[in-house]
Order: sequence, then C-alpha cells, then structure tokens
Amino acid sequence: MLSKNLGAISIVAGTSIGAGMLGLPMAIGSLGFVTGSLVLLFMWFVAIYVALLLLEINIEFGKGVNLNHMTHKILGRPGQVLGTGSVFFLFYCLLVAYLTGMGGIIATNTGIDARLGTLIFTVISAALLFSGTNSVVTANKYLFIGMLVAMVVCFATLGGQLNVENLAVGQPKAKVLIMSLPVLFTSFGYHPCLPSIVNYIGDDKKTLVRILIVGSTIPFICYFTWLTLALGSATPDQLATMANVDVLINQMSGGSTWVSTILSLFASLALITSFIGVSFALFDLVAETFRRTDDKASRAGTTAMVFVPPLAASLLAPNGFIAALGHAGAAFTIIAIFIPCVMVWKMRSAGQNQAYRAFGGKPAIVISFLCGIVIVTASYL
Repeated sequence: MLSKNLGAISIVAGTSIGAGMLGLPMAIGSLGFVTGSLVLLFMWFVAIYVALLLLEINIEFGKGVNLNHMTHKILGRPGQVLGTGSVFFLFYCLLVAYLTGMGGIIATNTGIDARLGTLIFTVISAALLFSGTNSVVTANKYLFIGMLVAMVVCFATLGGQLNVENLAVGQPKAKVLIMSLPVLFTSFGYHPCLPSIVNYIGDDKKTLVRILIVGSTIPFICYFTWLTLALGSATPDQLATMANVDVLINQMSGGSTWVSTILSLFASLALITSFIGVSFALFDLVAETFRRTDDKASRAGTTAMVFVPPLAASLLAPNGFIAALGHAGAAFTIIAIFIPCVMVWKMRSAGQNQAYRAFGGKPAIVISFLCGIVIVTASYL
C-alpha cells in the first residue's frame, strides 16, 4: 500500500514539476520575494481545493471513469465539447511554450538561430513520438530521473551564490500580480491525472486526500526554492524584462560557464520531459477524437497534427514562452476550475456526492469560480 501511495504522489508531483517551473521567476519575480511567495502560496491552495472538487466528482462516479465521460454525464454534449476543446487548446499552448523555450536554449549553447533550434528539436521529438509508446515511456522515465538529479545539483550550486539583499527588493504592482496568476495556476497542473489516480488507489477518501496534499506540496517547495534562488541571482526589475528561458539562464549564471551549463541542463530536461508528456497525451487525444488507426501512415499523419500547429506558432513568435503559458492557463482554468465547480454545484443540488464532499460549501465554490474568472481575464490583459 505504501508503494502505491508513493507512486500516486510521484504522479501528482511529477505532472506538476516541469517547464511551468521555469517561467515562475519571470512571471512573479518583479513582485519581490514576499509578495511573490504569498501569491504562490495562494495559488497552491486554490489548486488543492479544485483538485478536491474533482476528487468529489470522481468518488461519486467510481473507478474507471474518465473526465470526458463524467462531463458528458453531468453537463451534456455542450459541456463535453467545451472540456475537450479546452484540452486541445491547453496542449497546443503548452507545446508552443516548450518549443520556444528549447529553441532559445539550443541557440544559446550552439550559436545557431533560435528558430532553427526549435525546428531541430521538433523533428527529433516527432521521430520519438512516431516510434511508439514504449520508446516514449522509456525515454521519458530516464529523462525525468535526470531532471530531478539536475534540479538538486542546480539548487545546490545556486545556493552558494545567493544574494540575500535582492530578496528585500521589489515594488508589487496589482496588474503584474494579476497577470502572473495564469502561469502560477498552470504550474500546478496535475488535475487531469486525478481519474487515473482514483482508478489506481481506489475509493479510500482519506488516502486520496493525503496523496493530493502531499503530491502538490512537493512542487510548491520546489517552486519556492527556485523563486528564492532566482531572486537571489537577479533583481526584480531584471526578471520583469525577461521573456524566454535562455535570458533567465544567462542572468542567473552570473557569467559562470559551470553554472550556465547546470542551469541549461536542468531547464532542457524540464522542458523535454514536460514536452514529451504533453505531446504523448495530445497524440492519443487526436487519435481518439478523429478516430485514426495505428498503422504507420496514420501515425505519421497524427504526428503531423500534433507538431505542425505549435511549430508554426513557435517560428512566428520565438520569444513567446511566457505568453504561451498564459494562454495555457486560461484553458487549464476551464478544465480545472469552471467545469468542476459547475459539476459539483449541480450534483450537490441533486442530492449526490454524499460519500465525500470538499470543504467550504457553496461559498468556497463561488470564490473558486470567481478566481477562475480573474485567471482567464488575466491571460488576455
């Protein structure tokens, strides 16, 4: 049982920790350490609460039911279409962010144009995805382990050059704070995996709640540490002007080749593992939605449908890392806040969800829904 719980916790934490972490200093760094940390804490709490709403829905339906089916059952065809469309939009926005981020890193370390770096990375990734599920899962497993090792080394290295005085600098602005919310919320993006966790663990409510809290707290600790190290390496004003990962790496390295190499390795692995996971999920979603077969010709066509749109957007906007994460935040808000809030409200009104109910009652649902409105609005300010 302990092994299963640890496995489920690693799914929650592993789904969250990735490329979104790299954008945090650029999104909230200009707010300063105290304000940035408080906003991060608030979004962590919102993410946990809406996860508990999703858990409430899952427990009512039982094991083996996916979110697409649950949405159709409670909200009908329109709700199902909105949910599926939001997932497509979310995945494509995330791929744009990852491609632009990798293009910048490749350009910094090789001297080639960022667009060419993006194209090279896309071709390699498309070949991996086309090769099949076993190749994707095996590659991602080892890359994720490598990312965790690189993250520990990166944190230890940056800790030795922390400028504590920078942590006291910052002039929080309301607009910047609001605009940071989509990136922050997307960074806690473990919610789509909840049906799989319920199916894996069962309907033990206390265990599932504990898994969600522990699994989401691990990314929060990593994000808080990363934010502290970033603000200790650059001033809030410097972070406010950054639009892509390679610029952040150059600033945080402080001119040290060793530190720059470690940061580039960590950032690359974070982007690659996130990219593989999202592209893998999008591949299956495209194949299922458009009823494509699994022969070589169909896989090639499905692979093209996954990569061509985000590649085109990345080449047109090579510095769109943060902007793409912001758009992803809007789509993720629909999936993780709006739809669960409406579903839980409707199910409770019908007398359902007696086995487990998230705390807070109707006021908490309303507040969460309002937070979602703010997040979506912030994506397009």
